[in-house]
Amino acid sequence: MRQITKISDNIYFYRRRIPSSNTTLIKGEPNILIDPGYEPRGDTRSLFPLFKEAGITVGDIDEIWFTHNHPDHTQMAYYLLQEKDMKVISHPLAKRILETEPPIRGLIEMEKETLLPILNRIYPGRVGKRRTLENLLSVMIQLCGRPLSIGAHSIRITDTFANGEERYGITIVFFPGHTPDEVGFFLNSTLITGDLIATFSFKRPAVLNIPSSDIDGAISSLEKILTLPLKRILPGHGACVRIDSGIVNEIYNQTVSLREYGISLIKKTHSFLPFVFGLQWSLPLSVTILERCALIPVIYKSYVKTV
Repeated sequence: MRQITKISDNIYFYRRRIPSSNTTLIKGEPNILIDPGYEPRGDTRSLFPLFKEAGITVGDIDEIWFTHNHPDHTQMAYYLLQEKDMKVISHPLAKRILETEPPIRGLIEMEKETLLPILNRIYPGRVGKRRTLENLLSVMIQLCGRPLSIGAHSIRITDTFANGEERYGITIVFFPGHTPDEVGFFLNSTLITGDLIATFSFKRPAVLNIPSSDIDGAISSLEKILTLPLKRILPGHGACVRIDSGIVNEIYNQTVSLREYGISLIKKTHSFLPFVFGLQWSLPLSVTILERCALIPVIYKSYVKTV
């Protein structure tokens, strides 16, 4: 399903089919394209419905902004840059990943760096065991990420965001949780996010579906969102939604409860496998298989911080 919604005089939201992320256009001075998304062949015509609705062309885009580094949000930027040179802006960590050739290599390295403290904690002194698990992790990331890396090339980032800064009347807010480098953009009572919140189900925790996801960061990010005078959220996937604080509160409470239960389970069982099975049993059906795997190190990472 493809749907373009005119949110206001200058904000256009393009709901796109998976595997691509959604794309948002802020029309003005300058014209800003947020998360140009993914198309296997790199065909920029996939964005033409959005441009037509807004009455512009590729040549009118001045800047590309990323919510985070994942290829379903960023891949098309490479092909747009072949048609016009424009400014590309991201979180500083996303810059490191996206400028790697190919970007998935930078993503794998970040995920491995995230898991090393956990593996050292679980298997102290067992170098061979840790290396085996690191290699397994690399294979898993490549299996999950490779399909979305078709046609992905390194992208030169010309500038990076600072948390809390303002650009053209748009407030930049860092929202770590789903990834360490997620950025949100707030203007006109509208929040443009990456993948922290999934609108296909608000009766579930924040989206934490990769090893580098951080449940403590997600809770802090949701607390930030609760302080904003919001009317709408434009998410990385799913429909744009008119919201009230109750919706975000539900996601926040579910995420806090998940963290508390997961940590208590580790302390109670004092064993890795019982923790894994107990955690899976507690998760709602809306949590995907990928998330179920990722939440194991995500919760354990949070536990490590407490001891």
